[in-house]
Amino acid sequence: MTCDKRKGLRLLYLAMLGIAPLQAQAVRVDYALDAGVERNDNVLMSPTNPASSTAVRAGLGFLVSEDTSAVQAHFGGRFEYWNYVDGPQSNAFETSLSGRLNWFMIPETLSFTIEDSLEMRPVDRFAPDTADNRQRVNVLSLGPNVHFNFSEAFRGRFEMRWIDSNAEVTDDLESERILAALHAIRELDPTSSLTLSARGQDVDFDNDLVASDYRRYDAFMRYQKELARLGFGIDAGYSWVDFKDGRSSTYPMVRADIHWRVADRHALNLLLAHQLSDSATAALEGIGVATEIPESLVGVSSTINASIYEDNRADLSYSFEAERFSFAVGPYYQRIEYLDSLAFDETRRGVLLEAAYRLAPTWDLRGFVDLSRSSFPDLDRRTEDTRAGLALDKTWARHWSSSLQYSRYQRDGDVLVGDSRQNIWYLTVIYRNR
Repeated sequence: MTCDKRKGLRLLYLAMLGIAPLQAQAVRVDYALDAGVERNDNVLMSPTNPASSTAVRAGLGFLVSEDTSAVQAHFGGRFEYWNYVDGPQSNAFETSLSGRLNWFMIPETLSFTIEDSLEMRPVDRFAPDTADNRQRVNVLSLGPNVHFNFSEAFRGRFEMRWIDSNAEVTDDLESERILAALHAIRELDPTSSLTLSARGQDVDFDNDLVASDYRRYDAFMRYQKELARLGFGIDAGYSWVDFKDGRSSTYPMVRADIHWRVADRHALNLLLAHQLSDSATAALEGIGVATEIPESLVGVSSTINASIYEDNRADLSYSFEAERFSFAVGPYYQRIEYLDSLAFDETRRGVLLEAAYRLAPTWDLRGFVDLSRSSFPDLDRRTEDTRAGLALDKTWARHWSSSLQYSRYQRDGDVLVGDSRQNIWYLTVIYRNR
């Protein structure tokens, strides 16, 4: 597809957002405006020559949601502009957006879906996380859905999608794909259902020198059950990949997700997966329902390329919520094995801990620790990243608050990567419309 045609489809995406019948009384818009000053003692994360800097940040975080019979929309995002007063760092504008819009043009029969994932991702996977090592990566998906309601307990859905993937720096991600999927859903009882799905997609990369076009087919079955405190879903099936250069492969697909409300204050969530994936697919599958306004942009440390990979992962999270204290811990593991010999396999493991305590009605203390380790067996390389932070929040009025934050980022690597340390102090003032 030509560049002009792809721009036309992006304009269609904006037009669909504009003409979708969002009713003013049903749409909820939450936003937060913030401005602050940051002091960073090693803004470029240099292992040998740290350079400090002072920056002024202006940010806007937002949530847009609507849930009616005609429109289901959930979008969240953030914009940030960094003006560096001194130091070696250049000024930066960073963004994120994640959400989904589903508009029923014909009730219960024809709908149109738009999904978008815009994230800041690393340019160089082995370099530390700095503003110079981030790029905007956007994956846009849009297309119609035809719904078949054969009975109250049996229904079907046919989907068509045009998907456009692009990265600010990494050219080999640039691609477009056409996807078609058919789902048959059978309600077994009020708490459980069985879904049979078949899906096919044709992927065309702009840069054929570093990526081979392919067609992929998936067939799988999903069993889902929802009880008062326990819910789970299990997927089982196969994936087939036919590359333009003549290669072909078949892989099993097994996925499971479990959420369990152990008690009123305790919850467990578990995600297991053995499947094929790629950067664009993972971005779309990562779109969830945002419940809080993003207060900052968090870069996702993952390789961005055009290659398909075997995704083996396990994510476990436990959360506790009391009247004044909350706590969450989430260990995770992922092994990525690329089908292309030019890409480098990776194993990631780590744990994220978060806690919050209400000191007084207008004072809150928050903290986190994020430990992660990545190894690249093909290159005999490794990286270890440690992030930790503490924040003291003060609510001054209904709409106004402030926060004093301290965070530390530490990168321990091999001889080629080196070790780096970074300490950041940040003072911000926030206005919220609710």
